[in-house]
Amino acid sequence: MTEPKKEAIEAMSECGLRPMESYRYMSTETGGDDCVGHTMIDHLNYCYKLKMKQIDGKDSQTLVNKLYDIQSIDPEFFFRVRLNAEGKVECLFWRDSMMREDYKIYGDVLVFDTTFRTNKYNLICAPFVGINNHWKNTMFACAFIGDETT
Repeated sequence: MTEPKKEAIEAMSECGLRPMESYRYMSTETGGDDCVGHTMIDHLNYCYKLKMKQIDGKDSQTLVNKLYDIQSIDPEFFFRVRLNAEGKVECLFWRDSMMREDYKIYGDVLVFDTTFRTNKYNLICAPFVGINNHWKNTMFACAFIGDETT
């Protein structure tokens, strides 16, 4: 991908165009997908890298700020974050008021299942899930944890 194309993608992203919208625009302007000069996958990957670059390095503070914002709107929102010595998230747990109500009503059976470190931060995703009266999954809480110790 050439530098001018990267700059054009960045400009479109800053203007609020979604990755597919910017790719379609570039495709239309150049006369079709074959004339863009890069594949759609390359385009989407570059847009993803741009997004990650925006939050890289200040993720922990951004996360905590967002959680406090949610708590100011929903007084029943509960969260705990534990950071390591480097300021990186080690563990995170949260639940909102609706999750709490769902747990009170449908919390007879709780499923706790983890995925093994499949995210950028090498944390384990641990949702707390149950089933409501419509036989649909309902989330009671969620956590990201550094390891599976008690």
